[in-house]
This record gives sequence, C-alpha cells and structure tokens, in this order.
Amino acid sequence: MSFKTTSEVPKQIRAAIGRMRRAVQRHFMIDGIKNILLALLVLIIIDFALDRTFRMDRPQRLIMLILSVSIVGYVVYRKLLEPLLSQLSDDALMIELEEAEGGMDEVLISALELSRMDIGGNENVSIKMVENTINEGAAAASKVSIESAFRRKRMRANMLVLMSVLLCFAVGGIFASRDEVLKIWYKRNVLLSDISWPSNYVLQLSGYKDGKIRVPRGEDWSLLVSVKEDHKELPSSVIFEYRYEKGKRKSTESMTPNSAGDEFRSSVIDTSEPLKLRVRSKEYETEWVPMELVDRPKVENFSISASYPGYTGLGEQVLSIDEGPYNLLNGTSIKITGAVNKSLRSASITVGGVVHPLEVVGNEFTGSLSKEQVVSGMYEVDVEDLEEMGSSEGGNSVGLGLRERSRFKIRIQNDRKPKVMVSVEGVSGLIVPGAMIPYEGKVEDDYAVEEIEIKYSWKEDQGEREEVAGSLVPDNLVKFLGKKEIPLNGEFDLNGLDIPLNSRFSMLFSAKDNNEVSGPNVGESTRILLRVVGEAELRTDLLRREKEQRQILLELVKKQDLLLTDTGALAAELLDIDILGRSEKERLAELQKRQKLLSVNINNIVKRLDGMVSEIINNRLEDDDGILKQRLRQKVIVPLGSLVDEVIPVAALELDSSRRILEKDSRNESMRVAGQFQVTALEVMKEVLVHMVRNEGYQQAVNLLYEIQRAQERMNKMTAKAKEESLSNVVREKEEQNNANEEQKDGINELKKDNAKKSDN
Repeated sequence: MSFKTTSEVPKQIRAAIGRMRRAVQRHFMIDGIKNILLALLVLIIIDFALDRTFRMDRPQRLIMLILSVSIVGYVVYRKLLEPLLSQLSDDALMIELEEAEGGMDEVLISALELSRMDIGGNENVSIKMVENTINEGAAAASKVSIESAFRRKRMRANMLVLMSVLLCFAVGGIFASRDEVLKIWYKRNVLLSDISWPSNYVLQLSGYKDGKIRVPRGEDWSLLVSVKEDHKELPSSVIFEYRYEKGKRKSTESMTPNSAGDEFRSSVIDTSEPLKLRVRSKEYETEWVPMELVDRPKVENFSISASYPGYTGLGEQVLSIDEGPYNLLNGTSIKITGAVNKSLRSASITVGGVVHPLEVVGNEFTGSLSKEQVVSGMYEVDVEDLEEMGSSEGGNSVGLGLRERSRFKIRIQNDRKPKVMVSVEGVSGLIVPGAMIPYEGKVEDDYAVEEIEIKYSWKEDQGEREEVAGSLVPDNLVKFLGKKEIPLNGEFDLNGLDIPLNSRFSMLFSAKDNNEVSGPNVGESTRILLRVVGEAELRTDLLRREKEQRQILLELVKKQDLLLTDTGALAAELLDIDILGRSEKERLAELQKRQKLLSVNINNIVKRLDGMVSEIINNRLEDDDGILKQRLRQKVIVPLGSLVDEVIPVAALELDSSRRILEKDSRNESMRVAGQFQVTALEVMKEVLVHMVRNEGYQQAVNLLYEIQRAQERMNKMTAKAKEESLSNVVREKEEQNNANEEQKDGINELKKDNAKKSDN
C-alpha cells in the first residue's frame, strides 16, 4: 500500500481542516470588523474633540475626513481583507487546531503529513505504524471541537469588544437622532457643510453678502464685527485673520472692542489686491470669506445753473464750477446736472442736514431745488451705483458712492436796499420859509428803482405844536424810474408850505426797489437838518460869515507881503551867482510852496463867498441884480478868482523856473517876473480887502433898514389885525343886541296872545 497525495487524507482530518478554515475566517472577519469599528470610533471621538474645541474650518475638516477615511481604509485592508484573502495551509490549520485544543501531542499534524507521504518503496518505514498513526489522527480529528477551542482562546474577547463597540455606535446613533450637537458634528465633518457649532453669540461681518465682502479698491478699510443682538454673552476677544491671494501673505491680529464689548474693529489694511479673511473667537468662527475689490464711481461732468427771481431780469445763468462760493440772491432756484462713469441706483444732494433726492437715468443725474430749498451752506452731491456692497437696515442693497463728494458753497444774499446819496448845495444851516433848496446826488440799486420821494417835516422850537410831516415825488425824476441808477438833480421849493419861523426843518430822500420776493426794500439818504429863520437873521449871518472871510483874507495879505519881501531879498542875492547851490534851490522851492499854499487859501475864500451868493439866490433875498450879490461877485469873488486862475500860478511857475534855469540872466529875469506878479497879487488882495472893510458899514445899514422895514410891516399887520378884531367885536355885539331884541319881541307877542285868549274867555 502506498500513500502519496492529500486525496488519501482521511475524511475525518479533511473535515476537521475545513471546519478549522471556516472558524479561522470567521475569526478574521469578527476581528477585522472589531478593529474597523474600533478605529472608526476612536477617529470619531478625536475628530469631535478637535472640531468642538478648535472649530476647524472646512479645509481642516476636509483634511481630517480624508485622514480618517485613509486610516479606516488601512484598517480594513490590514485587519479584514488581508487576513481573509490569505491562503492558510492545511499544516498551519492543523498546528493552530492542536494549539487551540491542547494535549494532542501533534497527532493531527503527524497523521496529516503521513497520509500525504509516498512510502510504497521505502523499506525503512513500517506501514502498519503509519496506518495506526493516521487512524489515530483521524479518530482525534473526529472528536476535536474547533468552535470551543476558538471561543475559549479568542472569540470571547473579540465578541466582547465587538459588542461593546456596536453598543457604542447604537447609543451614539440614538443620541445623534436626538442631540443637536452630534447632528452638527455629522453635518460639519461628514457632509462638510458650513453649519456652526452652538455658541452663546454669533459674530456678524459688516458688508458680508452672498458669501463675500465687497470693498472699494485702494481705500483704507477696516473690518467691523458685531455680535448678533440675541446673544447670551459677549466674546472676550476676537481674532481677525486675512491672507492675500498673491504672495500667500497671512496676518493675524486681535480686534479692538468698543466700550460695550459688542463691536470689534480691525486695524486699517491694504485693499489694493484681493484677499480672504475670517474672524474667530473662543466659541465662534467664520469661514474664510473672499474680499472683492470694486471701483467707486467717478464724476465725469457736473454743472449748476441758477434761476434768479423774475424782477431782476437776470434769467437763468450757468455757474462756473471753479468760482465758488456762489453768492445768490434770495429767491433764486438752482438746477444740478451731472454724469458718472457707472450706472446709478440713486443720487442726492445734501445741505444743512437735509437730503434732497435727485432723478437718475442710467449714469446721469439731475434735480432742482426750489427757492425755498436753496439756503446758505455747503452742498454735497453723492451718488450710489448698482454695486451690491451690503444691505441697509430695511434689507435693500447698498451700493458705492463717490470717493469724495462733489461740494460747492452757496451764500444767500438779500436784495440790498437802494443806496441814496444826496447833498444840498447853495444853502447853509439857516434858511428862510420861502427858500429853494437845490440838491444833487444819485440813487443806485442792484436791479431797479421803482419809487423816489422826498420826505420832509418841521417843528417849532418853542411851544407844544406837533411835528408836521409830508412827502412829495419830484416830477423831474419820474422819467428815470425803473432804472438801476437815477441822478438826483433838482430843487425843493418851500414856497406854499407855510413853515413858521424858528422851526427845525428836516428832509431826506427815500427810494424803493422792485423786490418781489420779500417785498420792496427802502433806502434813505442822510437826513438834512436846517433851521428856518427870518430874512434879517439870515442877512446878519451872511454878514458875519463875510467878516470871517475878510479876517482870513487880511492874514493872507500879510503872508503875501512877507512872501514878496522874501522873494525880493533872494533875487538880490542871486544876481551875481552863476550856479545855484543846494541851499539856494531849497529856498526857491520853499517860496514856490508858500505861493501855492496862498493860492489854495484864496480859492477857499472864493468858494465860501460864492456859496454865500448862492444862499442869497436860493433864499430869494435879492433879485438877480441885487446890490449884495453884485458887490460880492464884482468886487470880491471875480478879482480873487482872477488871482487864483491867472496871477498867482504865473508867480509860482516863475519861481520854479528860476530854480531850474542854469543861465544867470534868464534866472534873474524869471525872479523879476515872479516878483512883478507877486506885487500884482498883493495889490489886488489889498484892494478887495479895502472894499470889504468899506462895505461892512453899508451892509450893516442895509440890514438895519431892512429890519426896520420888516418891523414896520409886522406893525402894520398887527394894526390891521387889531382893527379887524375890533370890527369883529362890534359886529358880534350888534348881533347879540339884535338877538336880544328879537327875543323881547317874541315875548311881547306871546303876552298879546295870552291876553287875547283871556278876553275871549
């Protein structure tokens, strides 16, 4: 008998090997599943702890998920697939079985090996012994308990661990279905959703919308983080992290909280290139949020036009952008137009805290402000483009405005009142009741003068009479009304006003403009005050002033005489001098200066006396050929005027020529001529002075005669008035007597009637 193949292995041993192989495979499967679940449980616990503690972001959670899957995959391969796919030999199974059973002294492995041996030609081997060994092994194989051996050694422990792990998963599944925390972990770490862990507060990023933050390009920007209103507590600190897309630069900083601790602001960061950012705290963190850089709109053109009130006649005018601030008249409305380089959502203009919306069409804006809305202040024009930079409190999208608002300043000016400038000529502080007051000046207004009038009043110095007032419109000015400038040239005749003597008379010019917005403005001239006196008092005053001018002329005569002496002395010194020195030139210049000053003073006398002549005319003291006027003009004003115009200028000119001429003879000739004209001037001045002295007594006599005449007239008026009053008394007494007689007659008639009645009775 020969044994050479496994087919000849006893069936009992083959059956034992089969059972052992299946038992080993079950062991591998249970052990593998145990290790897989155990690894999975550990990874879940680690991932949960890490994410719950550090609140990992999505990339970190993705890495953990990949790592966990890799570990689990590795355990599946090493602890489950590799053992199951391994080919265990029969010998190994028998050895494993004998070790598991114990006390078999390798009978199984010996029987297995002998049954596969080819011993037919081997004389050294006992066939009987081999058969006995195989039979013994087959008998042992039929009795061995494989399941008992594995349960005792390993199965019990594996099953215990497996059941424990399964129990953990079962409990975890139950809690996961009910506990929100486990659900969040599952969504965050398995599904990789952006759900956040439960927190006592929620951080909100300003400008966050649609998963990003939009920021104006190239501007200083800082992130504002606020705590949502329904918070249970506030974070102790918030960390701000950002990294640029180019260069992979990353920065981390602690944000600055406000006093309440519910808002945090970062430092200013560079927004010239895109970046990503996030914020985190102990209990809360955001995802990495991309920052999108957006260009602000830019103004391409802008214009302002002003519509002035109709009464000004200015119409509508375009204001130059470069010439502000603008001074606009009250009642002016404005129109604003402009365009930017982007389509607009809205536009507005703000002044004094009041926002006025503008109409928007595409990238253009326009609007008007009425005269009531146009006020003094700084005007700011701003726009909002169609960019969605965030949301307002009402939930509406908010766009970008201008980097710098278009600004202009307006000053509202009220229409100025007319400017009235007028003076009286030809009268002094004293006038007679029938005087004529000449006036001269002009009225100016910004736009038009609609009305001019003279307002006058008077009040007596003594007594308790009330002030009398009135007004009139000069006929000669009516034709100028409606113009911006009106000349005031005319005369105010007091005849017919019956102004009593010793009264204070005042007058002024009043002008109204054509202001239709706030009402006409009224401008007035300076009030002119005059005193109304009798002719005698005025004549006396004129005589007094003439004496004052005579005294001034007397002093000038003395100065002219001294000047003539000094000129003659200097001329004598210069006769033999060839070249004038500095001292001589200065003396000549001084003489010329003194001569000119004398001329100025004489001219002042001429003006004052000429004014006195005008007073005589305007107060109607004399006719055109009156003695006083003729004397002053012919004997005083005309001679002195000729000195100022003809004589003294020649003397001054010759003195100046003497200083400049180099040739001696010519210089001496100029000095001689200057002296001659000085002599002429002195003679004329003395002659005028003698005339004024000679006529003072005559004028006093004239004034006295006039005063007597006026007194006689007053006496005649008083006599006539007395006669009139006496006659009135006589007439009144006669009337009273006649009335008494009539009453007596009526009484007698009544008595006669009574007597007749008694007789009848």
